[in-house]
Amino acid sequence: MGFGVVGMIALVACSGGGDGGDATELTAEASAEAGGTDATPYTSDLEPTATPELATPTPTPKPTATSAPVNTNENVRNYANAHNYLNRGDYVQAERRFTLVIEIEPQFARGYEGRASALMAQGKTAEAIRDFDRAIELKPDLSSAYAGRAVANMSVGDILGANQDAVQARFLDPEDPNSVIVLGRIMSGAGRMADALEMFNEGVELAPDEGATYWWRGRFLFQMGNYDLALGDLSLAIELMPVSPQPYLDRASLYMDVFGDFDLARADIEEGRSLGEEPRDRDILDEADELLERLEALEAEAVAG
Repeated sequence: MGFGVVGMIALVACSGGGDGGDATELTAEASAEAGGTDATPYTSDLEPTATPELATPTPTPKPTATSAPVNTNENVRNYANAHNYLNRGDYVQAERRFTLVIEIEPQFARGYEGRASALMAQGKTAEAIRDFDRAIELKPDLSSAYAGRAVANMSVGDILGANQDAVQARFLDPEDPNSVIVLGRIMSGAGRMADALEMFNEGVELAPDEGATYWWRGRFLFQMGNYDLALGDLSLAIELMPVSPQPYLDRASLYMDVFGDFDLARADIEEGRSLGEEPRDRDILDEADELLERLEALEAEAVAG
């Protein structure tokens, strides 16, 4: 899935994992039809300023027995289409499709998880958390739902909840990059920079083909003043997820404020703004406009000087 408030998301959808086969799920057929998902947390731009000690993972409870699912070909197609909409950034349609999946099979945990990702991408965090809660209630070993809820908890400032969910997700599926990215963000906010870098590096190692892992590490390196490395990571993020607007805007800031390359900064701002037009993302458009205004002021100063 995509890492997304990533930004998740960015890149919002959370990758599956850590739950093994399940005859009650549509995943195998649906993901084949959908072409898979990518892995991207998304978030608010504000990082926490303190962190609790890393939580100890809790034993995974056994799920409550439920009746056999419908699992019709039609619902497999609905699920696949929902993920297609999610990956294309059409979050409203993705939410509608996942809702249809849930209406047909209300015991399908991944339907709630998918809808939560679509809700997160629209800024509907409280609703997303309720869907993640339901997914975990139905399938307590669904690692990606814990990872998704960790991202959601971070976006509402629940650092303790984010920490607990990220640790649980990592316990259930050590190969899921979403949980280590969340832990990296928590450690960064707490000033544990060496530990944070270790987490971000691990995220890249776990998902070297996922743009969001480079994006998060690039943002961290930018914060740390490692500008050349940050530029490399942000450029890789753009190469791997060229339709995600946020990395363009982050790279534009780097070009503008650090390297003084106003032409490249303008090109990235314009590309990011264009990508924020469809589907329309007000936050992206506002950020692009603010960057462009600041760029024009710097250009005017350069001419006057």
